[in-house]
Amino acid sequence: MRKLTTLVAGLTLALTALPAVAGVVITQKQHVTSGTNSRDSVQTISVQGNKQKMVTERHTIITDLDNGKMYVVDPKAKSYFEIEFPPKGAMAQMMAASTNAAMNFKRAGTTRDIAGYKCADYDGGGHMMAGDYTVKECFSTTAPGAEEFSTFEKNMADKLKSTGTSQANGEIPGGMPLALDSQMKMGKINIPGMAPDQAAKINEMMAKRPPVMTSTVVEKVELKKLADADFTVPADFTKRELPGPGMMKMGQAPMKPAPAPAAAASPAAQ
Repeated sequence: MRKLTTLVAGLTLALTALPAVAGVVITQKQHVTSGTNSRDSVQTISVQGNKQKMVTERHTIITDLDNGKMYVVDPKAKSYFEIEFPPKGAMAQMMAASTNAAMNFKRAGTTRDIAGYKCADYDGGGHMMAGDYTVKECFSTTAPGAEEFSTFEKNMADKLKSTGTSQANGEIPGGMPLALDSQMKMGKINIPGMAPDQAAKINEMMAKRPPVMTSTVVEKVELKKLADADFTVPADFTKRELPGPGMMKMGQAPMKPAPAPAAAASPAAQ
């Protein structure tokens, strides 16, 4: 009896010592160059369960897989627009154009140490809505929250596949991306709903632009319990009508946290 009591007490102590189900907050630093132009920015990605929030300089993008919604929030204007997720129609085509290239990864055979964690390099690329895209991304399975992050990404990808619009091939890495180095050659834009002559003019203009180079590196990874309010739009923000296909910039980088070069944010625009 004494042994059983000791065992139960020990088990109770162990369980109470375990942290509550927590989310992960990833802080990234990004450098983007195109010709003589460049910019530096810091952004964060928060993931907990089936919810994700990406905070950039311009927008906050909230994805709620349980409720089937995505929100693109403009904190300065105190407004937002809502996207059904997984999307349908033209919006589905636009998102598929991004994710199909973004998830086409193959092992590169090299490793790196970033932010104190080891990661494995993967090469990817293809044609996205904004142009031809190549990327080297380093994924870690040992960084804090890597499993939670990877599970969210997989659940999101599965929902896109359920619509029949995602046709990505190649290996989809598990874990958390700690670094991204990419190049995008703008041009050959194919935006659903855009008139052919308008697309031709844009493609001609974009073809003359230098490639956009993006380098994104994780600086900090934190495990913490996130409140439901962290993944909701403030009640006093105004809902706006969703922009038309020709106005949206939906290209998303494979490293979902990181906005695609000169296009937008991994689903939504900057």
